[in-house]
Amino acid sequence: MGIPSGAARVLSGPLLEAVRNELPKVSLKMVEGMTGPLEEWMAAGRFNLAVLYRTADSVGRMTVLARENLCLVVPSGEPPFEDAISLADLHAFPLAVPMRSNNVRRSVADVVAQHGCALDVKFEVDSLSTIINMVIDGKAYSILAPSAVQKEASQGLVRTVKIVDPAITRSVVLAVNPKDERSASVCAVRKLITNVARELIESRGWAAVAAEPT
Repeated sequence: MGIPSGAARVLSGPLLEAVRNELPKVSLKMVEGMTGPLEEWMAAGRFNLAVLYRTADSVGRMTVLARENLCLVVPSGEPPFEDAISLADLHAFPLAVPMRSNNVRRSVADVVAQHGCALDVKFEVDSLSTIINMVIDGKAYSILAPSAVQKEASQGLVRTVKIVDPAITRSVVLAVNPKDERSASVCAVRKLITNVARELIESRGWAAVAAEPT
């Protein structure tokens, strides 16, 4: 399965443990990366399953695991911020963000364009760890999901500020390779991922909103 670096930070460990405990006969190979390459590899049929990001209106038949609101990530040593910042005020912050092929970047760009706002993109970096380190070092700000920086925020290394007027929302979805939809192993892992995601959100191990039950 493929999984984006942000989601992997909250989902990978609990999922691997759950597979070991509940599906001992299943061998799970997990590939972590940025969303652009993951999308391409999934389209090419290289994964049985993939966790991907989508806007709310482009989910299609995929299973929605969670919904996240993106936030402004700021260095911990910055002067006090309010709890929220409006989309129109983001232009004041030099940003380090993923490349244009990244779904997070596209989600942000779409909302910004719809509202006639502008962003000051100084660095395009397809590495989540590098982006986070740049913010920690005070070299840039970023726009990410809270899950991507939960660890650093809990350690006081960065802070997250809600983006409002409007919020930038994305869905975290689970896509299945059509040729694997009837595979017993794939179906079992698919169900387990959904359960693990829900449990993480309910226990606040994942700063997201659970998908509406279908």
